[in-house]
Amino acid sequence: MTQQELLDDVLAIRWPVPYFPENDQTPPSACDAAVDDAYRPRTAFIQRMEAAAADRGPDYDPLLAALEDLFAIKKAADEQIRPLLAYGRVYVTPRPHILETLGQAACLTPCGVSRAFGTKEILAVGDLTGQRPNAGEINDHHPDLFPGDASRRRCTWGGSKNNPCTDEPKYAVTDKSGTKWACCDSHLPGYLRSRPRT
Repeated sequence: MTQQELLDDVLAIRWPVPYFPENDQTPPSACDAAVDDAYRPRTAFIQRMEAAAADRGPDYDPLLAALEDLFAIKKAADEQIRPLLAYGRVYVTPRPHILETLGQAACLTPCGVSRAFGTKEILAVGDLTGQRPNAGEINDHHPDLFPGDASRRRCTWGGSKNNPCTDEPKYAVTDKSGTKWACCDSHLPGYLRSRPRT
């Protein structure tokens, strides 16, 4: 099998070109658009293959390249799924999603959902959205309480990724999921307001 035959087969498997029989009623413009949609990623893949062949040598394998490409897409999707699970479980109000419904949507067991995210994802969601979960408890700040560097140096309960709070942390506050955040004097009232009413 030649390199070109291998490449043609990989392209046909990964991005099949739509087939329209003679009696098909699809408008020609829609047919052309569908074919263009199939050829666009094919062309991008071929360009990546050519660059890789120039870098690694002419024996670079299109099949292995396609598998590496799909694994990168899968890994990127997993990296987006984890914070979404954290958001659904910790941040959604007034009632968070239960593990079962999140698991059904993400094709995970309830146990798999609970293991899919942790402190890193919960803090990242807070950074990206500016939201904070309901508060749990409050203690004095100490850098050794935090795995991440940000909470050791500044308030992470207030602000967001684009507008972080830079005030000195005075408290270690814990949200309802058990995640610890650093909190300054100016953001402490907001933390206290987020505590569940008893």
